[in-house]
This record gives sequence, structure tokens and C-alpha cells, in this order.
Amino acid sequence: MSATRLLVLGAVRASGRAHGYQVRRELLSWGTEHWASVNPGSVYHALRQLLKGGMLRGAGVEESGEGPERTLFELTESGEEEFLRLLAKALSDASAKPEFFGAGIVFLTCQPRERAVRLLRHRLARLEGDQRSLRAMLDEGAVTGAKPPHVWELFRSWVVSGDAAATFTAELIERLEAGAYTMSGEQGTVFGEPSEASSAQR
Repeated sequence: MSATRLLVLGAVRASGRAHGYQVRRELLSWGTEHWASVNPGSVYHALRQLLKGGMLRGAGVEESGEGPERTLFELTESGEEEFLRLLAKALSDASAKPEFFGAGIVFLTCQPRERAVRLLRHRLARLEGDQRSLRAMLDEGAVTGAKPPHVWELFRSWVVSGDAAATFTAELIERLEAGAYTMSGEQGTVFGEPSEASSAQR
């Protein structure tokens, strides 16, 4: 799954309408070039692919004092469905790459609270199951000595990383259940959700 695809859809969705430079500027302001390998080329490539796939549509142009007019984009119904599908996948899939999970965290508040908790619980259950399997593998290897001793350090590194991921996920669930953040469907400003003004433009 593509973190860039989710991030670009989310940035356009949050703005209601946005041109490529605006999307790029927004994503870079979140430091995505460092944790999701997002660069200007990948942003514009994602915009073209999403437009070609019918998930974005042109929504007019915006004049620029710095050059030619800029094409504005907005999500189609298919784009909204794809955004929510990718977001759910990012939050629930324990095997997701860190940058994809990170993109899910960015738009976490675009899910209703109960759904976000349910998705994260699914992720946590898988993480905990994977941890049990890894520990069993370590125990078995320690007895049989089937691999050179130093190779087991690789498995130990996975256990440490998995423990950290499970702990973070469990604590995030606790924070959400305690009422942290304003989530989709709740009163107040929700990060990542289109404003009423931008929604009215669609």
C-alpha cells in the first residue's frame, strides 16, 4: 500500500480543493520527506495517477503570480472511498510498513472514535500474535541450536520492535477511549476533515 497515495488523497480532501503545489507544500510541512519518502516528484505522480483512476477530478484553475495557472483537484466519490479504505488498512494492518502506518496516524481523526479503536484493536491482536510466534521461534532455536548463535539477534531485534509497536498501539487505544482528540462525527474542528465551506463547494 502506498503512503503517498493516502497522504495525497488526505491532503486534497482536507482542503476541499487543492493544486499540486499546495498539496506538496502541505505534506512537506509535516516532514513527510523524512518519514514517508515523499518528494515533489512522487506527489505529482500520485496526483496524475489518482486523476487517471477517477479518484480525483479537475475543479477549475487558480491563477498564480509566479507562473501559469494551477489546476485544482478535488476528490470524487471513488476518491473518498479509496481514502477511507486506505486509512482503515493503514490503521488495522499489523504488517503495514511504518510509513503507511504513519500516514494512517496523520489522518486518524478522520475515523469515528469507535471505528478507529476497533481498527487499532485488530492491529494490536495481530501484533500480539506475531510476538508469541517470534518468542516461540526464539525458544525453539535456543534448544535446537539449528542456526549460528548470532543469527538469533535478528529475531530478538524483531521482538523488541514488535513489543514497541504493540505497546504504542495499546496506549493509543487507551488515549482514544479516554477521549483524546476530536474525531470524525464529533463536535468541533476535526483535523483532516473538509471544512463546511469546502464541502459546500463540491
